[in-house]
Amino acid sequence: MSKWLLVKFLLTLPMICFCHVTFTNLNCSSYNLDFMSFPTCRIKAVNRTHKYISIYAKLNQVPIVDARVTIQFRRFDSGYKPFLYDLSYDGCKFMKTQKNVLVKTFYRTFQRNTNINHTCPYDHDLIVDKLFTGNLEEEFGRFIIIPNGDYAIYTDWATNKISRASVKIYLKILNR
Repeated sequence: MSKWLLVKFLLTLPMICFCHVTFTNLNCSSYNLDFMSFPTCRIKAVNRTHKYISIYAKLNQVPIVDARVTIQFRRFDSGYKPFLYDLSYDGCKFMKTQKNVLVKTFYRTFQRNTNINHTCPYDHDLIVDKLFTGNLEEEFGRFIIIPNGDYAIYTDWATNKISRASVKIYLKILNR
């Protein structure tokens, strides 16, 4: 058994990538202030190399029983262009089943820092509190080799087939 463990470790070792992620900018936009607003949308430095994100979305029309999320992972090279991920999913269905591996990996990056951790309906404001860059390093940086550069994570949030908000997270990735 220990031989198989050693073989498995040696096969996965080349896939392990240690990278450093730093947030460079954050943009939260509501398309309809009567529906929701963002009283808090900020990046705060912990030290020279690590920062965290805090987002507070105030919902003015509750409950939310239908949520659609679109995520694009983009790379900057003469404009932020789609790169690696571009997916859309039913947020309420995902919270019930959590079957999509890629979405689950993205969700795990902020799961411990949010109150978006139950199934629909959502009848309260949504909070992401102190999402540390280490969360992204831990989930994505270990197994996916991403070249050095400037990237963005664009998310679009919709309810009842109407786009309600977008959150854009800009970051820099440096492989060690």
